Amino acid sequence: MRHLKEFDVRQQTVLMVQVENEVGILACGRDHSAEADRLFNGPVPESLLLYLRGHQEWLPPEIRRTWNPAGRTWKNVFADNAPEAFMAWNYGRYIGQVAAAGKNEYPLSMFVNAQLPAPLERAGEYPSGGPHPANLEIYRAAAPALDFYSPDIYWPNFADWLRRFSDHDNPLFVPEARLDVGPFNAFYAYGEARVFGFSPFAVDSLPDTTSDSDDAKNPLAQSYSVLQQLEDILPQAQREARTRGLVLHTSNPRPSQTVSLGGYLFTATLARSWPAESLLQDDGAMIVLQMSPDEFLIGGSALSITASVDPDIKEGIAGIASVEEGTRSQGKWLTLRRLNGDQTNQGRTISLPDHDFKLLRVRLYTIPSR
Repeated sequence: MRHLKEFDVRQQTVLMVQVENEVGILACGRDHSAEADRLFNGPVPESLLLYLRGHQEWLPPEIRRTWNPAGRTWKNVFADNAPEAFMAWNYGRYIGQVAAAGKNEYPLSMFVNAQLPAPLERAGEYPSGGPHPANLEIYRAAAPALDFYSPDIYWPNFADWLRRFSDHDNPLFVPEARLDVGPFNAFYAYGEARVFGFSPFAVDSLPDTTSDSDDAKNPLAQSYSVLQQLEDILPQAQREARTRGLVLHTSNPRPSQTVSLGGYLFTATLARSWPAESLLQDDGAMIVLQMSPDEFLIGGSALSITASVDPDIKEGIAGIASVEEGTRSQGKWLTLRRLNGDQTNQGRTISLPDHDFKLLRVRLYTIPSR
């Protein structure tokens, strides 16, 4: 941190620091050295007990099921979760001391990331004691110098993990994620979860995009091109809750999803391939950003979207006034073409193309219902 301050304080190319990477112990649930056994069989530190008793409403379900606030030893307090809770506390204390020492030199934001457990995995099969949701309150007690906690998401339930890490105003940043569905999950991450960063793993393994034609074939480059066009307005829209997003896969249990924004419901289903029209696309996603009461920017791919009035907010019948495909540059919208006729299903559907990522400007209207 002293080195970063000496060499980077003017340009500030380094914005934050990941103190550890996927910390945890593998093969067994906890350290079984003589010193670790002595501490594990002794009392839970009073500072941890005081914190947890004062934040019982924050305890995750994994801890709450067996939590005994009157206990004293690790087994008395945490029951079956005791080995991992013990490791989380000790890893957290060490990492917290490292972060605090670093901040004394140069106070950048500091975080740690977590390798997440798969369903039915036991502690030790995944890194036991890491900062995954079941352990975050222990980490907050042990390492107050850390500013936030981040998930490395490789499992299919992407949205569920983001929801768990968003508890208690934890800023959301995804330092690692699956590359194959990254172009689609990015729209959910920025639009719905309102992350401030999303990094698919191994982008350096993608084919070299040395020409515009190569770049156009790269789904991740396409999706990030759309998101880049929103970068000047996205942070404020996130803060003002003017964004929504969703992601759909053929493996989803629900064939469609609906989000509400600005008094309208946007219902999306996976697009069908053309010209066969019989095969659903494997993946589709969108981000919706409200620009004014009836104007929205919609970016994404491979979805068929309908708009209706949200009955919980207002009455009437919604319709599509116009759909334009275009680009944004330096805060200005450039219309490339106006979509109508079959392109909008005669004014009933907003379509994001399959095998391509586009940005649309959509104007809706509402008329009284009879």
